[in-house]
Amino acid sequence: MIMQKIAHLFPGQGIQKVGMGKYFSKRVETLLTTEDPKLLELTWVGPQEELNKTINAQPAITLMQVSLAEDLDKPEIAVGHSLGEYAALWEAGVWDLQTLYRVVRARGYYMQELCPDGWLMALRNKETADTVVETFKGKVFYSNINSDRQVLIGGLEKDLENVEAFLKSERIAYKRIQGNKPFHTPYLEKASEEFYEFLKSVPGKNPQFDVYLNIADDVVTDYNQIIELLARSLANPVDWTRTVAFLGQRNLDMLVEINLEPLLAKLTSQKVVLVHEVASI
Repeated sequence: MIMQKIAHLFPGQGIQKVGMGKYFSKRVETLLTTEDPKLLELTWVGPQEELNKTINAQPAITLMQVSLAEDLDKPEIAVGHSLGEYAALWEAGVWDLQTLYRVVRARGYYMQELCPDGWLMALRNKETADTVVETFKGKVFYSNINSDRQVLIGGLEKDLENVEAFLKSERIAYKRIQGNKPFHTPYLEKASEEFYEFLKSVPGKNPQFDVYLNIADDVVTDYNQIIELLARSLANPVDWTRTVAFLGQRNLDMLVEINLEPLLAKLTSQKVVLVHEVASI
């Protein structure tokens, strides 16, 4: 029997929904019952506004991804979009479940508490984003380059009125993104530094199979390198097109999104199937 070369793709923040607790595995339920019963309750009954808080959304999403992936065969390679990189690293044996929970809870805390209030907005292409970032140089930054048709930029609340006025005057279409933090911009430098100090105290192992982190040039193999890249990524943009290009070099047979609904599949030029569809293929 020929083994297929499979990649696992883990999406990031924004997929949290009240009711997601019903997809948690027994292991995850047991962990949260001990470590964070309030979060377990939030994933079942909400309110959604509380679940949306970064400090809650990040561990909730990651633990749902763990639940969806824990019985799967190990892939050839795992990747993630922002937060999704943490579930990818767990799958590769870098952390056990309890340590993973501690790490993503801390990440959510630093990103929520040490990032100033601001905004993110989606633009239709990189060229448009280039124009806005150049016009407001040093104030507006790239946050996510998700595809050729979706680029996110971010900035502080005090600059929003001027940016929106410019976009309207130039007839540039845009969409405000839910939330009020300019994640993955230089405004998270403080959060990045504090998170790195935390990560240096967290034990971990080298990956058991290939994991690609978005700001790396190749797969990561060393734990010290991993935690440095994870911390740096908080204040640097996520370029999903870069990850897609890297996957394209691997001659893979199947890309599997570890999610309940297609999200990364919509941003990826190659065919992607959802995790629950794999058994039927």
